[in-house]
Amino acid sequence: MGVQLIFVVETNKKCNSDWIYIKDTIEHFYNYDRTQLKLSAVYMDGKGNYRSKKKEREINSLISQYSITSKNNCSMVLYCFDCDDYDSNVADLNFLEEVRQYCRKQCYEFIWFCKDVEEVYLGKRINDSQKKKEAANFKEKKIIVNINAKQLSKEKYGIGTSNIMNILDRCPGLVRKIS
Repeated sequence: MGVQLIFVVETNKKCNSDWIYIKDTIEHFYNYDRTQLKLSAVYMDGKGNYRSKKKEREINSLISQYSITSKNNCSMVLYCFDCDDYDSNVADLNFLEEVRQYCRKQCYEFIWFCKDVEEVYLGKRINDSQKKKEAANFKEKKIIVNINAKQLSKEKYGIGTSNIMNILDRCPGLVRKIS
């Protein structure tokens, strides 16, 4: 049986920064059979588009295309969000709860990065104009090897942390490497 993991990320396809960090996390911390696990990305072009009809069609299209190749294939959708100023802005905290409820209702997984993906992987916030460059530098210099799995395995929001590995640990087809 093949599995497709569909990561829905805040960034746009041109920048692609979020996907770089996520893909490096998978490559560094997990073993998987590339013939049995397909990794796909959907770009929200801004987190406010998470439930747009266009993005829902794109997700459903990926699911349909993958299931056509074999009746035994399955897909899992993982939504990825920055927490932003959850700790000082009630609107950001409420947005995260709204997204969590949406994911639960749709049977999607909810991955968060506090305060944003760059703070988790680089230890600092980055201007939008520099995100693509910083992500490319992260990949090129293999900075993922300096990331502690514990900071990616949190249950509760905390600056510089994420729950991504908690979610990935539950994904069929991924087996965490022993460090």
